[in-house]
Amino acid sequence: MAGLKINALKSNIYMGSIEGSLRQDILDITGFTPGILPFRYLGIPLAAKRLCASDYGKLVDNISTKVSAWPRHSLSYAGKLELIRSVIQGVECFWLSILPVPNCVRDSIHAICRTFVWPTKRPPIAWNTLCKPISEGEMGLKNLKAWNRALIAKSLWKIHVGNENLWIRWVNHNYSCFGGVWKWRRHKDASPLIKQILDIRDELIGRLGSEEAASLCLQKCFGNKEGIAHAYQFFVGTTGNWPWKPLLSRTFILPKHRFILWLFAHRKLRTRDRLEFINDRRCVLCKLKDETIDHLFFDCSVTNPVWKSVRHWLDMKKIMRSPTAILGAFRRQYRGTSMLTRMRITALAATVYHVWNMRNRVMFDQEKFSCQDIVMKIKIHTYRSIPEAIEVANEYA
Repeated sequence: MAGLKINALKSNIYMGSIEGSLRQDILDITGFTPGILPFRYLGIPLAAKRLCASDYGKLVDNISTKVSAWPRHSLSYAGKLELIRSVIQGVECFWLSILPVPNCVRDSIHAICRTFVWPTKRPPIAWNTLCKPISEGEMGLKNLKAWNRALIAKSLWKIHVGNENLWIRWVNHNYSCFGGVWKWRRHKDASPLIKQILDIRDELIGRLGSEEAASLCLQKCFGNKEGIAHAYQFFVGTTGNWPWKPLLSRTFILPKHRFILWLFAHRKLRTRDRLEFINDRRCVLCKLKDETIDHLFFDCSVTNPVWKSVRHWLDMKKIMRSPTAILGAFRRQYRGTSMLTRMRITALAATVYHVWNMRNRVMFDQEKFSCQDIVMKIKIHTYRSIPEAIEVANEYA
């Protein structure tokens, strides 16, 4: 009625199990050219059989192209992570919500992102650690396996509730003889997506104990609008109770400060004792002892006054001589959401960052430094992060 017509030159027809004269009659009537599987629809490969790793090449190439266009050397670690979190994982989401992605493809994506963040053959921290949740004291990048399962779990929910989507109706028509999705039996001829859905169903029942509990879990995730994030938390699970969890989960910490504090907590800052290619491992600041994390931040005669000044400024009387001790003290003594606690946590992250930054500038640029200037930077940053803290800070000045 609108006067629109199908352009036969831009259209293809795909047929299965149709041969001979019937096939030719269809081609003559439609005027379409026969297409060859697999083909792409909205960028996603469609095939009559299981997709192989090469069919995901477009996804891997797309991510690789985006990453290679970013200025890796001028970005901070926090900036790199934010780009991966906001851009790359958005590209992945479209594919992961439709297809079960093979392990080899996920490994390729991880390798691209890992090389972008850590331009070295020996990253200081495993990529899987970066993918653990912020609530667990890590960096909160998406775990692709858990994210894939969470997205596909939504299809399980739609099948369960009988969504009127055409694909869901087709699936229910073909499997309804088994008495609903909770009674489906695994069939060797089922598609990889159906097998993945059945794996998720069995995992839910196995972990929650019954079909009713699994159904309620899906209802909580997708029926009550809590969304994919709740399902992702279910599949990713918990990773442990780290002493720095209460610190890194604070949103008022500047991202680049949080990242250096995270490396500090893991004891993975590349101090000279961890650099195998150099012989002189003396501290670049005091030139007296080997440079370790404990020495650089707590024992060095150059940086020790910085930490003493910050402690005195914020009335932190306990003396702490190692990352484990200081993070443990913050977890036990400096808890809560009071203004002074927020100031102390902000100042801790800023102190670790500025001491490390000063060490790098001295080591690589031979810059001169002043402890008073560093303390002033820490105070200014704390005021900017928590503007209403000025009155409280003056009270302890």
